Amino acid sequence: MTQPRTPQLQGNPIWFALATPDPQGAKEFYSGLLGWEWADVPMSGGNTYHMAIRGDANIAGMSADDVASGVEGVWINSVFVEDAEDIAKQIEANGGSVLSGPHNADGWGVTATVATPEGAVFGIWQSLKGYGADMFGERGSVCWIEYHTQDLDVATGFYSEVFGAGFDKMVVPSNDRSGAEFTLTMLSINGEQMPCAFAQLPDESIPASWATYFMVEDIHSSIAKAQSLGAELVLGVIDVPPGSLAALVDPQGVRFSLWQSAG
Repeated sequence: MTQPRTPQLQGNPIWFALATPDPQGAKEFYSGLLGWEWADVPMSGGNTYHMAIRGDANIAGMSADDVASGVEGVWINSVFVEDAEDIAKQIEANGGSVLSGPHNADGWGVTATVATPEGAVFGIWQSLKGYGADMFGERGSVCWIEYHTQDLDVATGFYSEVFGAGFDKMVVPSNDRSGAEFTLTMLSINGEQMPCAFAQLPDESIPASWATYFMVEDIHSSIAKAQSLGAELVLGVIDVPPGSLAALVDPQGVRFSLWQSAG
């Protein structure tokens, strides 16, 4: 039996789901790029949830766009919460919005799709018997989350108020021998740093958003593979001391990122 690789700590991203206009096309793309297999799970209301798996490990989920809620073309990072009803109220009280839910996901958990005050969509998940991703930080799975914000103080303040989380500053040297440095604002829960960072956007015209990173062995060959499957490269490759990153848009128009660890 697989065990969740993501800590069940309030505010920590534990599950990753794609809302896409073309589930079948997305299946073919991510299978070709990351080696995923798929299991279709019938849900109440006649809906189908698509589970990305490797072996017996659940990696991510997928469903069709929820047009009525305005949730379209996005990777949704869901964070663990102890009480979804209470957290949904706190999100609204602190300037965020609840787009759908909270509702019981067929006994697996209580979930809602929400947004930050800047409109960046994410999810909350109260576990009943579904405990998040079985695989994290390994090849073909999610390995890192970033929140890109137009106002770092407002974003971290919102997250702290709602989830009781803290933040630590991490200074990282550039990889170009210039001596320059950049700072990551790392999510910290109970004094432990999570694989999630908040970053100030350099341009006010860029909307706030969450970035979902997938681990690959060779970022250049993975980019070439993604492009051969119809993806578009929008940023990359950027080399930093811990590794290399790139951002792409999948053939269905959804942005995602790749990460290759150094060494």
